[in-house]
Amino acid sequence: MKVQWPYDLRKGERYSFENGVHTLKVYSNDKPHSKESHTRPRTEVRIAGYDYSSGVWQFEGQGFVPGGTSGVCIMQVFGASGHATTLMLRVYGDNLAVYRSKILPNIHNKWFRLNVIHNVDAGKVMVYIDRSLVPTKPRTEVHITGYDYSSGVWQFEGHGFVPSGTSGVCIMQVFGASEHASTLMVRVYGGNLAIYRSKVLPDIYDRWFRLNVIHNVDDGEVKVYVDRSLVYKGPDHGGKSHYFKFGVYAQNDDSRLMESRWKGIKILRKKS
Repeated sequence: MKVQWPYDLRKGERYSFENGVHTLKVYSNDKPHSKESHTRPRTEVRIAGYDYSSGVWQFEGQGFVPGGTSGVCIMQVFGASGHATTLMLRVYGDNLAVYRSKILPNIHNKWFRLNVIHNVDAGKVMVYIDRSLVPTKPRTEVHITGYDYSSGVWQFEGHGFVPSGTSGVCIMQVFGASEHASTLMVRVYGGNLAIYRSKVLPDIYDRWFRLNVIHNVDDGEVKVYVDRSLVYKGPDHGGKSHYFKFGVYAQNDDSRLMESRWKGIKILRKKS
């Protein structure tokens, strides 16, 4: 096992192994694990000697997260084609989440058994807590293949329609980032269009709208237009490979039924 911890500290200040228990701590203002890294701070154990590329593999361990710990990844399956990880188990508040999607409440201040099974050949990951399978968020999405990119200026264009009642859902995303699963998520909460959780446009229900998302990889910038009006401009999340998806992908506070309709989909690239 290889331990990573903030590079300017001694390992014992953030990690210990006593009586069979690994204790790992990190503060939000700590340094990354190396001077060359630009990632967030971490104290992690990298299980060496078990790298794999096929078959069915399983992680098992007993975990404990003290109350107050939040906004943190506690276990991950590293490696993926479009981004850094195949799976991230995180804690937000008192909830266990897969990336940002809550899968189990009341995780603080108790020991739990975690089993993560990765079937590489079938492209499937299953998470069990105390021997019970915990479902991830459902989705019905279109992955636009053949247009993966890592540089340049790329644009998604499509006409979307969201029926009233649909809420807590991602309807379009730019997949791939350095520390996150996505560079951009366009979501709907109530009748509002949002970038992740931040509202950018009201009254999106029951009408056709034109959506243009422009990703300038070289400048690290994303712009979102609705009906030719700019509604969002912000930095991307890095990453070496990206692609576009649209449909419905359940998020926090999701409605029982989620639906979006799309037509006129185009992928455009700005010529150099």
